[in-house]
Amino acid sequence: MVMLTLKQFQYFIKIVEEGSFTAASEKLFIAQSALSRQMKLLEEEIDFQLFDRTDKKVKLTAAGEAFYKKIKDNMHYLNEIIGVSKNIAEGKNRQIKIAHSSSIIMDDRKIQILKEISLTQQINFEINTLSSEHQILALLNGEIDIGLIRPPVRHTLDDVNVIKLYEEPLMVAVHIDHAKFTNKEKVSVKDLKDEYFVSTPHSKRGGLSYLVSNLCLAAGFTPQKAPIQSRKISQLQLVAANVGVSIVPEEFQQILPAHVKLLPLTDLLSLSEVVLIYKKDHDEMIQHCAELIYQTFQS
Repeated sequence: MVMLTLKQFQYFIKIVEEGSFTAASEKLFIAQSALSRQMKLLEEEIDFQLFDRTDKKVKLTAAGEAFYKKIKDNMHYLNEIIGVSKNIAEGKNRQIKIAHSSSIIMDDRKIQILKEISLTQQINFEINTLSSEHQILALLNGEIDIGLIRPPVRHTLDDVNVIKLYEEPLMVAVHIDHAKFTNKEKVSVKDLKDEYFVSTPHSKRGGLSYLVSNLCLAAGFTPQKAPIQSRKISQLQLVAANVGVSIVPEEFQQILPAHVKLLPLTDLLSLSEVVLIYKKDHDEMIQHCAELIYQTFQS
């Protein structure tokens, strides 16, 4: 059984536009006999004549005229469908879902990196916020493609690839009029023993909560809970209201509200890593995207 082909439609349109089989064959770089053969096959398949062959010049039948107008009008949409489908097959215009923990700020640098990759690789990104622990589960369940987390985490990382992006110091967020820290430029974790934490460190949560909890326990105390708490960046608003203090990454400097300052910690282990994770049984596009993010971060 002979099947209609896209090339047959393209050949037909070119013959009509050029006004002859000879001119069309030259433009299409195929033999005139081959072009005529394709038109015969097309007419056999659609079961009506397109050309009036009683004249040497190309002349369409009434059915051929109607066919030409419809094919010409719809060829644009057909090419568009093919283009979109081809892009999907090649990974272009694909949407990649990225998640980050609330302790990782999607600042201008990160947004510009994703924007550059989006433009050069024809990839779309969707960004969401998830805790470090939930990101690992979401990766394994296929709900996200790439995660940005702060180790340590309680879940095993055996099934994910891990790429370190950067490391930064932890700092203490305090109210600018806090009597104990008014004249201090640096503090140690021990200095926070009697303070109330607006974001309670927790050894069972993983991520920044886990890290800060270990710092406090190593300093000999369990953090006291402030009367109002938040694990999100709104914790800074609680510090601004003088509800308590919080240990946060240095990058929070970019989003400090009024009346809040960050003081460096003197403790040697008060550093936090940000790592990129993606599933091990990934497809090539995810790996390529992850590597581009890493390379751009290092440049």
